[in-house]
Amino acid sequence: MNKDASPSSTSGDEEVEMIWIFTTGNFAEMEIITDIFEAEDIAYIVRKMEVPQFPTTIGDHNQIRIAVEHGRTDAARQFIQQAIVDEALPGDGNFLEG
Repeated sequence: MNKDASPSSTSGDEEVEMIWIFTTGNFAEMEIITDIFEAEDIAYIVRKMEVPQFPTTIGDHNQIRIAVEHGRTDAARQFIQQAIVDEALPGDGNFLEG
């Protein structure tokens, strides 16, 4: 199932600042990461880059970006890193500085 966003028990009804932490071109990798975030109660959003409408738009059209709620970025990065070490993720993506 493709989910573009998921709240957490800590995000509530208030606006939550989301931080972009990871990018991948691998749809399966994104699905595994979002499953981990749901299991760990980390709010996330996913943005799939589309073919640019204007020639000045920057970004690979097959890129998928994942953001998590502010305050949970370190935990989210650790979960992704551990999944790569455990070979549950192929490691096709990259961490974003933020």
